[in-house]
Amino acid sequence: MRRSFLTIWGPFLAALAIIFWLSSLSTVPGASYFWDKFLHAFGYAGLGILALRAFHGGFTPARLVPTLLAGVAVLLWGISDEFHQSFVPGRDASALDLLADMIGFLLAVALFHAQNLRALRLDRSR
Repeated sequence: MRRSFLTIWGPFLAALAIIFWLSSLSTVPGASYFWDKFLHAFGYAGLGILALRAFHGGFTPARLVPTLLAGVAVLLWGISDEFHQSFVPGRDASALDLLADMIGFLLAVALFHAQNLRALRLDRSR
C-alpha cells in the first residue's frame, strides 16, 4: 500500500514543530517534576521513532542508510534545538542535553529493530 507524503512525514514534522515550540518557552510546563536529561532522552526517543518511520517509509524492516539518515536528521535537529535555546531567556545550550537526545535516538533504534524482529517472528510462525 502506497502512503502519502503527509502520512509518512507529517508526524515527524509535527514533532519537530512541537520541540521547537517547547524550546521557545522559558520554562517547560511539568518539567520540574522530571530530570531534564530524562525528558530529553524520552522526547528524542519519540522523535527518533517518528524519524525512523519517515526515513524508512513506514514501519518496515530497518535498513542501514535510512537509519543513518534519520540519525543525522535527529542529531542536526538536536544541535539546532540547543542553539535555539541559547537565545531563550532562562534557557541555555548544553552538550549534555545533546548527548541525552542522542541516547534517546539510540533507544528508538533499539525499539524499532526489536519491533521489526518481533514482526518477522510472527510472520514466520504463521
